[in-house]
Amino acid sequence: MDQKSIIRVTADYVKEYFSDKESGHNWWHVERVWNIALYIHSKEKRGNLFVIVLAALLHDIGDDKIDKETDGLKTVELFLGKAGVDRGIINKVIVIMSRISFRDSYNADYERTDELDIVQDADRLDAIGAIGIARAFNYGGSRNNEIYVPDQLPGTFTTREEYTGSRTSTINHFYEKLLLLKDMMNTGTGKEMADERHKYMEDFLKQFYREWDVAAND
Repeated sequence: MDQKSIIRVTADYVKEYFSDKESGHNWWHVERVWNIALYIHSKEKRGNLFVIVLAALLHDIGDDKIDKETDGLKTVELFLGKAGVDRGIINKVIVIMSRISFRDSYNADYERTDELDIVQDADRLDAIGAIGIARAFNYGGSRNNEIYVPDQLPGTFTTREEYTGSRTSTINHFYEKLLLLKDMMNTGTGKEMADERHKYMEDFLKQFYREWDVAAND
């Protein structure tokens, strides 16, 4: 298959895989990450576009937040191999998948690549701003997490295990992850896009606390 055919087949596979996943981590999230990655690549003019597209499409396969049964890296390796993708391309996609997550930033001593920088920025941009807020509360609700607990302080973590093992409110999640992402962007384009989305979250939190305080003192 040529690259266009491989991308089409991959997109169809991803749509099917995510058909029963919660709406914060589904095909629409993948499509947004894909589109953001295309936009960043168009501005940055770097990285292998085929690798970027495949990694954007496949980055959440086997993510244990939504699927604890699937070995995502092995599944993607087999899928791309059957599709006739070059071994070197497969390896690059697998590397991106294994390093893209925020929780992987706690084990961040690894080589950066243009492709990882772009896809990681795209994924992180979809975690902040208006859509990021919607996704955060959707995911928190799916796990029956509290919206906010006034006397519960956000956690501070030094290891991946501490971060993934915590159970917190969705508002605390802003401080434990979402508000940190702006300063973790890799590309100039990603940084520019993150500024507006970050400010939107700050404004949301200010309004949230105003409304909560009124309700609490009513």
